[in-house]
Amino acid sequence: MADLAFLGPEGTFTHRAALDLAADGERLIALDHAEEVIAAITSGSADGAVIAFENSLDGPVAANLDLLIATDEDVVIVAERVIPVAFDLWRRPDDDAPLAGVVSHPVGLAQCQTFIRAGGLQTRSASSNAVACREVAEEARPGWAALAGPDAGEQFGLVATERGIRDDERASTRFLRLGHRSPAPSGRDRSAFVLYPDSDRAGSLVSLLQEFSGRGVNMTAIKSRPTKELLGEYVFFVEVEGHLHDARLRDATLGVLERSAAVRFLGSYPEDPTRPERPGTTGRGADEERRLSLMLARTDQG
Repeated sequence: MADLAFLGPEGTFTHRAALDLAADGERLIALDHAEEVIAAITSGSADGAVIAFENSLDGPVAANLDLLIATDEDVVIVAERVIPVAFDLWRRPDDDAPLAGVVSHPVGLAQCQTFIRAGGLQTRSASSNAVACREVAEEARPGWAALAGPDAGEQFGLVATERGIRDDERASTRFLRLGHRSPAPSGRDRSAFVLYPDSDRAGSLVSLLQEFSGRGVNMTAIKSRPTKELLGEYVFFVEVEGHLHDARLRDATLGVLERSAAVRFLGSYPEDPTRPERPGTTGRGADEERRLSLMLARTDQG
């Protein structure tokens, strides 16, 4: 039976993503630390791994991005899942003290600042939202509650006293499934690379990025991370639209490889089908043609 590792315990948003990304018959394995999740896929003890990658309001999960960049060459992204994020307030059923503080994952605390400030609440961070619920249940500290997902609190005997807490209705988190082989093109894909520009050559990063832009490949993300070896040195995670087998992206990748041997391919993978489609450039519209005609009218013909 195949195994899919994820950051546990059950009841977290990561667990929900893992359920969605699991293949039929695949067994989910909850691990205590993100490093263990990555190690499971790199060592072969699991066939896949699910990690939280970025939040729509707070950006990338830096620690997980660093872990991804540091993985072995044979580990690639094979799928993504975008999950809307809202939090419930979980309390002990016997605690009727005025609400004094909340425990949650740092991302959860960041996304519920309006609620926290309005109540003048103290805060404490936990390694996951489910761990926050467990701490509230075990500590039995009057007036303290957990901010966690809708599946998190019941397993610890807590009750949800408020639901759907969040600062922004657009809040969502993207999760990645890691594997060893990218799937075939789906027609709506993304690809990811890690670029290591030459810090001693001016314009090195720009020249690499121009290989994509010059061929009309849309870059959806450019994230810098320190190499952790020398102050001021960075590597760059780049995500683009398209699959490596697409002609334009294949040509762009060849151009990047010609400019730098230090390029890491992180996989091609289908977009989550729940993502709204972005407006495309399907062709020249009447307005563009009209504006071009006005420009041409102000030039001499050769």
